[in-house]
Amino acid sequence: MTKTNRTRRMVLVVALLILAAAAGALTAMLGSGRRLSYTEPPVNPSVSGKLITLTAEDKRPAPKPIAFTDSQGRAMTLDDVKGRVVLVNLWATWCPPCVAEMPDLDALQGKLGGKDFQVTAISLDRAGRAIVERWFAQAGIKHLAIHNANPADFPGALLPTSILLDKKGRVAWTGSGIYAWTEAEALDAITAVMAER
Repeated sequence: MTKTNRTRRMVLVVALLILAAAAGALTAMLGSGRRLSYTEPPVNPSVSGKLITLTAEDKRPAPKPIAFTDSQGRAMTLDDVKGRVVLVNLWATWCPPCVAEMPDLDALQGKLGGKDFQVTAISLDRAGRAIVERWFAQAGIKHLAIHNANPADFPGALLPTSILLDKKGRVAWTGSGIYAWTEAEALDAITAVMAER
């Protein structure tokens, strides 16, 4: 076998391996519900077919305690945001689905944020506030405040995870994975909780 034939055969084998890898990745992605990362579990629609189905008011549990800090480094808990509807989002700059979702959360805060509603995005980055500040600046995040928590307090957490709290601080809904926060379904769910007494 000549050197030219051997080279052609090697190129063909490499090209076939690349093609097989690409086909495998595409098959895995399509079979996984188009998830972007192992940190993003599939979002299962409820029986109603909706991704966001609110828990009845009389069945809403209290959230698990979450300790975090604000942009000034002051200690906070979820009790500090009680009295308005709050969408808590646990995320990190190293998490691709979290990063993909953040501009939509920023737009949601810009649209609905105020005395009745707040997005509280809590970063679980080990590097703390500094890395989030840099990432917010690079990504053009303008409406969200910086909050950080110790990642050691969330062992095994799936990111991103979102928790919608009603005005009494109870869990109206929780879910993991990316959501379209500025689309009708999410806006309808949030404004329905905002309209509650």
